[in-house]
Amino acid sequence: MFVLRRSVVLGDLSDSVLDGRALGRFGAARRRAEAQLERLRAPLRHGLRLTLLGAHANSGRATTTVLLGSVLAAVRGEPVLAVDGAPTVGALAEFLTGNWWSSTSVGLREVARLPDGAPYRAIRARTAPLPSGLRVLARGGLAASSPAHPQEYARMLALTDPYYSFVLTDWSPARLDESAEPVLKLTDRLVLCCATHGSSLDAAARTLETLREGGHRPLADGAVVAAVDVQGAGAGRGLTDDAAGRLGVAAHRLVRVPFDPATHQAAAWNLNRLRPATTRAYVDLAAAVLDAGAE
Repeated sequence: MFVLRRSVVLGDLSDSVLDGRALGRFGAARRRAEAQLERLRAPLRHGLRLTLLGAHANSGRATTTVLLGSVLAAVRGEPVLAVDGAPTVGALAEFLTGNWWSSTSVGLREVARLPDGAPYRAIRARTAPLPSGLRVLARGGLAASSPAHPQEYARMLALTDPYYSFVLTDWSPARLDESAEPVLKLTDRLVLCCATHGSSLDAAARTLETLREGGHRPLADGAVVAAVDVQGAGAGRGLTDDAAGRLGVAAHRLVRVPFDPATHQAAAWNLNRLRPATTRAYVDLAAAVLDAGAE
């Protein structure tokens, strides 16, 4: 069972970031939401490594990484980490405020350089905070490809494993190639992001098939898909009845995230500024990720 080391300081996590927004107001809806939150707070046997991919550019992937991680941190009251996982590019720095975005000390490589058994305070000092309690290892801008990246990525995971119940790796490149292998082979669960329209769902289906053909069938078959209404094009409409079938995933592992203008503003990274329906969608997504491992 996953147990946080005592050296982890929990006092800096948000106490009530969700403030009831994930709960229905009355009756069965509220009871369902309360049961869902209780499942999300249950102890884990071990920390989970999630990788988030986009079916194409502008799929809502980076936003989903930050908001899913924020929900997990807020609901569980435990440290959760989001990481730019690609060797040359990253998208998470844009979500940081103040001077964090330009810091050279909040990246994957800086953590990988720490000695074996590094304490939580040393790792935490090399991450940037969000109000929800999510910590971020961001890559600031483009970087030259390093042959040491696979080893640095694996070492970062090994060093952070005792302290974080979830590590979410954001894979920024639009294409999957051999550079993704070090990340994929160390992934427990996959979250694939796409938009809500048909051509985007088809692109997501192709991405899953590429993963299967590349030797990652278990990840693809167990993937959770976040269909994000990134521009309001699907406002007021649900996904078509055949959406899960087009993707080849079970219906409960396809979660639609409604359009929310707050996700296009810096203030969105305070979860209380999201619309209640958006918060509930990300709670549903978190539950789908956990439930996928129990199937």
